[in-house]
Amino acid sequence: MQKTSKYVILSSLALIILLCMSSASAVDIMDNDISSASDSDDLISSDLNDGAIGDDLVLCSDSSSNDDLIACEIESDESSLKEPNKVCSNDLRGSNNLEDSVFPVDSNNFNSYFTDGVLKDGFNDSILVFNGEFADKGIIDIKSPNVTVIGNNSLLRNTVFCIESNNVMLTGLNFVLDQEFADNDYAGILVLGDNCTVYNCTMNYTVPKATNGFCVYAEGNKIENFTLANSIFNFIGNNLGGGWDYGIFVDGVDNVIVYGNNINCSLPLRSVNWQAEIFGGVSMDAVGAFVAQNSNNLTLSDNNISTYVSGGGTSYPTLDTVILYACNNVTVERNRIYSEDFDSKNGKDNYLQGIDVYFANDVTILANQIDIRTTGGRAGMGTAYPIQVNGPSYNVKIAYNNLTTINFGPNIGIYSQNYYGATKIDIISNFINVTGLASTHYWALVAGIEVQDSDDLIWNNTIIVNNIGNYSANNNIYGISYSQNTQGNHTYNIQYNNVTTNGRYAVSLSGTSSLVVNSIIANNVLNTNQSSGNRAVRVGQGINNTIRNNTDGIFRNNMSDDDLPDWLRNHTSVVPSIFVPKYYREGSHGSGLTPSKGNGTVPWNSNGSGVSGNGDNPHSDNVFGSDRDTAPGIGGDSSPSISAASPGDSGSSAANPNAYEINEHDNLAVKSVDYLQLSVICIVALLLLLVGYKRQKDKEEEE
Repeated sequence: MQKTSKYVILSSLALIILLCMSSASAVDIMDNDISSASDSDDLISSDLNDGAIGDDLVLCSDSSSNDDLIACEIESDESSLKEPNKVCSNDLRGSNNLEDSVFPVDSNNFNSYFTDGVLKDGFNDSILVFNGEFADKGIIDIKSPNVTVIGNNSLLRNTVFCIESNNVMLTGLNFVLDQEFADNDYAGILVLGDNCTVYNCTMNYTVPKATNGFCVYAEGNKIENFTLANSIFNFIGNNLGGGWDYGIFVDGVDNVIVYGNNINCSLPLRSVNWQAEIFGGVSMDAVGAFVAQNSNNLTLSDNNISTYVSGGGTSYPTLDTVILYACNNVTVERNRIYSEDFDSKNGKDNYLQGIDVYFANDVTILANQIDIRTTGGRAGMGTAYPIQVNGPSYNVKIAYNNLTTINFGPNIGIYSQNYYGATKIDIISNFINVTGLASTHYWALVAGIEVQDSDDLIWNNTIIVNNIGNYSANNNIYGISYSQNTQGNHTYNIQYNNVTTNGRYAVSLSGTSSLVVNSIIANNVLNTNQSSGNRAVRVGQGINNTIRNNTDGIFRNNMSDDDLPDWLRNHTSVVPSIFVPKYYREGSHGSGLTPSKGNGTVPWNSNGSGVSGNGDNPHSDNVFGSDRDTAPGIGGDSSPSISAASPGDSGSSAANPNAYEINEHDNLAVKSVDYLQLSVICIVALLLLLVGYKRQKDKEEEE
């Protein structure tokens, strides 16, 4: 019994001493790990907060705070960055399977990463997190591949990007620009590489007078796979005296997705340069919100695109909101397109187009809401066309759009012509509401649809057309028409439409010197100021045309789903899949990519101060030039929002080269306290054991 008690007491004493030694050794091991990882002057250490990295890649927002950032400190000594050892947490690489390293960049350590604005070698496969304000840095040039640039409470003032490499992403960046950037091809963001993405960025750009300017210019011959998504662009052009101002310009880029953006442009009316007729490329138009040229497989979807007229010229002053030139296999769907000109008054002609198409085949314009509102126009002069299709263009398909247009001159909801070559379109199930000024002059045309082409399918549209002038039986006001003559025979299939107009005819196919042949005008509801049904149809010179079953209110036959063409029945939408590394904690309100969400920091036409918000859901809707042009599409040599946080707010400590020393000093202080507490516990335990041992021995001696 005595031996057993002594054995237990001695074993307990040995165990306590062993535990104390083990605890001290564990802390020493941690210290040794830190020391061994810090031996090199080139160290890039990562201070990862618990839970900062999840299992997956997620969509990234600039709304995350610096506390949520993976703070990778880096020494500001430039010599240590020539061949940096990228040492990031195993958690970052292991849980996300990423090879990227994360580097915080601010205005103080900017030159540690960039030489004369060019990203230094050795930073490919990296994530650069921009914190705070970057003012007047000029052009930031990314020539390294596989680079992600993330804005974290950032502001780039007169600082722009040139992406010259492949697989580069810009996200969460806020720009405020008011200079000309000629050395960057006049662009706030110039894209010259394949597989590049601009996501969740905001740019407020006021272009100087009479200069070129573009918010984003994707320029190639050819480059491929460019995505522009969930961003806001507030663009003000001042080029009445010359230059080209486009909000977004895509030139010679295949496989483009432009999705979920807000593009707001204040632009002047400019005369179109017809010197090369329609063969001069997009440069014939000096202004536009979204302009694409020589780019195939283009998707423009779920965007809000708006133009506001800020003055204009005197000779055919024109503004197109969306221009598609020499682009094949294009889908334009679910966009909200708006054009407004209240600067032009009644009696002044202006020429507005929502979507203007040239030399384009296999174009689908689907489920858009397009509104044009202007106080301009006069008898026989001016236009306000939501959709204009110019030949040669084949297989243009227009369906499920909501089109509303109002002016004081000629006006047409959908206009198609084949003056320069054959044009073929399908027009199915659109709502078209047109108000304009019609008269007897053949230019003074107000119509829901004017088709100066052939082999068109016009089915199941609801069309309302109003003439604001006095009624005359000879006024050119129609629901569906071919009234302005073009050469050749013309064939139309016009069925299942519901047309109301205050003119004489609902359907008028009366081009003066060409024939309408083998056409069907049947099964429509037609109502005019004077007649209805079959009597509201007029066909001029024609052969073998059918007019039947048109009524004043009841459809004799209805279009069924089986009647839909294959292109409409089998249509599938394209939604981009965009992921950036999660560099913030869960719950830091990073936004995802959804049809109803977009980035944004400020309301349109504000002074540029504000906090992040969301865009609206729009559902409720080389004859052609060379690259790096002075004038877009003509040829020649190299030719254009603010975060709530202020510079120096959260984010500065992560980039401070002394931050690691400060943190290590704090860690040593904490460790010293831990050592002291552990020693006291061990001493007390030993004293208690000794007291217990002495009492046990005294008891044994008494026995």
